[in-house]
Amino acid sequence: MDKPASVDKRSSNILLQARGLTKRFGSLLASNGINLEVASGSIHAVLGENGAGKSTLMKMLYGVYVPDDGEVWMDGERTTLHPPIRARAKGIGMVFQDFRLVPALSVLDNIALAVSTGGWRIRRRELREQILAVSAKYGLAVNPDAEVWQLDLGQRQRLEIVKVLLVPGTRVIIFDEPTSVLVPQEVESFLHMLDLLRKDGYGILLITHKINEVLACADQVTVLRSGQITYQASRSDGLDGDTLIQAMMGVRPLQTVTKQGSSEADEARTVMEVQAGVVKGNHGETVIESLALTLRAGEITGVAGISGSGQRELAEVMFGLRPLAAGRLEIKGKSVTGGPQAFMAAGVSFVSEDPLKESVIPGFTILEHMVLDGIPARLRGAGLDWRQIRSELTASEEARALALADPDRRADELSGGNVQRMVLARALIRRPDILVISYPSRGLDIGTTRTIQQQLITLAEQGTAILLFSEDLDELFKLSDRLVVLAGKRLVEGGRPADTTPPEIGHLMLRGESA
Repeated sequence: MDKPASVDKRSSNILLQARGLTKRFGSLLASNGINLEVASGSIHAVLGENGAGKSTLMKMLYGVYVPDDGEVWMDGERTTLHPPIRARAKGIGMVFQDFRLVPALSVLDNIALAVSTGGWRIRRRELREQILAVSAKYGLAVNPDAEVWQLDLGQRQRLEIVKVLLVPGTRVIIFDEPTSVLVPQEVESFLHMLDLLRKDGYGILLITHKINEVLACADQVTVLRSGQITYQASRSDGLDGDTLIQAMMGVRPLQTVTKQGSSEADEARTVMEVQAGVVKGNHGETVIESLALTLRAGEITGVAGISGSGQRELAEVMFGLRPLAAGRLEIKGKSVTGGPQAFMAAGVSFVSEDPLKESVIPGFTILEHMVLDGIPARLRGAGLDWRQIRSELTASEEARALALADPDRRADELSGGNVQRMVLARALIRRPDILVISYPSRGLDIGTTRTIQQQLITLAEQGTAILLFSEDLDELFKLSDRLVVLAGKRLVEGGRPADTTPPEIGHLMLRGESA
């Protein structure tokens, strides 16, 4: 059923209202007196930098957190949403940034766990039909028989969305940084899906830091900074990108990323090299063949490729997480065949594509994570000298530049953006000889993205060889000294950014051959 496009015409169709919501974590005031509303058939974007309080607010609205102050109203009545099962019963669904899936089960079984109320075996055929119908209607391309552990991040997100849509009674859907796991080609499809949901009468809460997406789809926008609302407007008021940036960042100017000229590759020292490599996937299939890759001191090598072209497998090979099926890998002229410990000892650091899943130890604080391949583990008596480690962390330029959260906060309680900052800070603090880094700006706001980019440039200028994986061609062209492209099970040379263009690299990504 089509709904009118202007939120102003739907003011009588308010599904959810937050009034004065406040949440504290010790001395940290994560949300302070937040007011917002979600109407049927509208998209309300909540915009803010990493750590602004967006995820905390949404977890209160989904019943994960109990507000310390304030109240929530639905359908004109005050309600309690904690625990999440109560929020779901009220019609609120949430697509988390860190997905709530069981990797060992199939797509159908994961959805059955969420929506089945009995008669599991009797309803499986019906559920399969529902999955296919919802997938087709909203362009989500979900295969009920696929195993979840085999899915990439974009496919897992589509599964989460289908799961929420199939929960009976869902009316309000919260999306927490949904496009942070999507490659650019997938973002347009996602925004189209949001428009279909809006037309079908759903109320959408879109948590994001990407201003272009807000301008493209939002009916209303609320901007948060340091847990407080700094700006609210509707599309009828006129939404302006500069105004939104100012509201997000205050008077702090955006950092300008500057790069001194490309290093001379022929003169730079080779620090890592793969020759005649073969990379296999999880099922023994060949992902990359005839792999030849050289990393040189002080040079940023950017890796481009469409999603699923072997980026993850290549990154894992370069850190010892995945052995070469054939070929030779050398670091500083010596063959290295051990696991990550051998690579770390040889001076390699690694930032994975999914730090929430792969780089966080439940229960550990930020400070405790920092001694894992970051700050040296200073000893004091029979234990660690935590006072000295804390002092080194707080004094580090990298921690200050990235506005790292309080060292005593548990990492598993951080937002995705703050986890990304922690993992990046740890890698940069070590100042490795070689850094393998995947999607450094994924899930980060514009200010932090530019800080990270400048940090990588500075690290390279200090002599680190960097292998940079990114789905953002602008980022690759801005940072890289040399480009390589994954396509058709091959890694091909893309040239220096000054000597090529994004369309030429795009052609290589799609065709695996020169234009």
